[in-house]
Amino acid sequence: MRSAVFLLCSALCWPAGAGESSAACRGDLDALPSFLAANDTGAPEHIAQQGQAVFDAALADARFRADSIADDRGCEEVLRAYLRTYRRGHLGVTTIDRERDTTAMPAPTVDDAKAPRFRVLSPQTALLVLPTFGDRYAPLIAALVESHRSELRSRPNLIIDVRRNGGGSDSSYAPLLPILAANTTRTPGAEFLATPANIAASEAVCKLPTVDAQTCERFMRPVIDAMRAAPAGSYVLPVSEAAVNVETPRRNWPRPQRVALMIDHGCGSSCEEFVLIARQSFKVKTFGRPTAGSLDYSNLRPHDLPSGRRRLFYATSRSLRLPLLAVDAAGIAPDQLLSAPQGEAAFAVEIETVRRVLESAPSR
Repeated sequence: MRSAVFLLCSALCWPAGAGESSAACRGDLDALPSFLAANDTGAPEHIAQQGQAVFDAALADARFRADSIADDRGCEEVLRAYLRTYRRGHLGVTTIDRERDTTAMPAPTVDDAKAPRFRVLSPQTALLVLPTFGDRYAPLIAALVESHRSELRSRPNLIIDVRRNGGGSDSSYAPLLPILAANTTRTPGAEFLATPANIAASEAVCKLPTVDAQTCERFMRPVIDAMRAAPAGSYVLPVSEAAVNVETPRRNWPRPQRVALMIDHGCGSSCEEFVLIARQSFKVKTFGRPTAGSLDYSNLRPHDLPSGRRRLFYATSRSLRLPLLAVDAAGIAPDQLLSAPQGEAAFAVEIETVRRVLESAPSR
């Protein structure tokens, strides 16, 4: 048994020779165009917008570059450059780590660099810093909001910092929505592309150690059921998803009265979904820079490429906001544009800038 494990690692973990790496890389590259055209929700639209010639030229260039790569990292760079022809976000490739694939990740702690944080800035203003909406951090976000409920409700102002928040799960920001609620909001849902590969990928995603399996399976079951019942190549709206989610708060928090939402180009995916919901509230103003622009085509799923060394992550849903409200082209613009901070010190000082704006506003 030990020998068998060693031989498996020999095949998957040891670096390959340059020639072998080039051949494997070209095989993975050549598999991408047809797979994306059939299964990725954004690819047909991107090809229609830019023209097939653009993608043919990008593929030819990537093939040429693949011939001279020295290792798997070089192949990753080639494949990622080709994928950027389609779009900047929600489409990528990684080298498979077999050990990580079979090792459950420990639950994050409050000392984690990406854990949510709360701080009182002044008698008037509190601060919530949310570095990620990863589903593994959802319990920490909920616990933080609950433990600081009195501080949040006793101050007129709140700053929510989602700069550099790369997204995660929409359920992670759910505890924040009652704080922001002031009026009816309308949020378009998403429809899923039903294909055999997308069904298989939707089943595989919940087995990844980076996701919470229980939460994932609860979300994925109606999606998979809807795709199985639909003709291949069609779009479906799962029973769990509404075309437009209309939310009218039953009870509004009288405080905070004003919420400043700090955003930047690092805010993407579920972070942008949170921004779209939050900015509908009469309480909320956004500060910073445009968001990443990686939301229109979403719900990433894994697909292992032919070499077995690399894994594609691609989009299986498209937002029903389209075509009226596209986000990917330029991100979500802030209400107040702030210059990009130069260095970490300036990044931190930006919070103080926003606090002064909040506290200079006339009281209600």
